[in-house]
Amino acid sequence: MSAASIQIEVKSQERFYVCQGLYFDIDLVLQDVETGVTKYVLDTKYKAPNLPALSDIAQVVAYAEARECQEAILVYPTPLIEPLDIRICRVIIRSLTFSLVGNLEEAGYRFLEGLLEISFQKYNGE
Repeated sequence: MSAASIQIEVKSQERFYVCQGLYFDIDLVLQDVETGVTKYVLDTKYKAPNLPALSDIAQVVAYAEARECQEAILVYPTPLIEPLDIRICRVIIRSLTFSLVGNLEEAGYRFLEGLLEISFQKYNGE
């Protein structure tokens, strides 16, 4: 199946119950409409670090595992010094930028281009 033929539903602030009284609020979940399979979990960060915090990586890995997903993305307002592209067990964690400075519509388009590039690489085995 090509990436172009997949319809994606975007769920924001999805609550995932871990057990009674404990839950995750996942910023964004991208789910295949046809299969219901979660393709990506995204966690947005509002601080502009040089490197991702280990706690942020652990958090997004936990989100991915909870949703049985192999792709997680940390979203930052500025680019990291070196973009994140690592694997922890079965979860691939990457970083993308959504700039909060300037034209937000243009920033949104740049963010989507980055997400589509990741998807293209994934579905074409790069």
